[in-house]
Amino acid sequence: MDDIKEQLKVLILKSLRITDVSPSDLSDDQLLMDGDLEIDSIDVLQLILEIERHFGIKLVKGGKFEKAEWSSIKTLAAAIEARQVEATR
Repeated sequence: MDDIKEQLKVLILKSLRITDVSPSDLSDDQLLMDGDLEIDSIDVLQLILEIERHFGIKLVKGGKFEKAEWSSIKTLAAAIEARQVEATR
């Protein structure tokens, strides 16, 4: 899962055009929705598209958005990993 977290950090910064922070500056416990990155609902939509494209998965299933999965980089990486496992079944 460490590889997913590292890819996710790069993807977040690139997608949101955050240039004053590097991936190594982000901790695995970095808050996403209510943290320093100030990710809002529009940013989440952009990230969903980028994450789904990059990892080849569907994050939103049946039109349901799981806010708990977006609490931190670690929880989002775990959700991505779980979707990858589901996709291989």
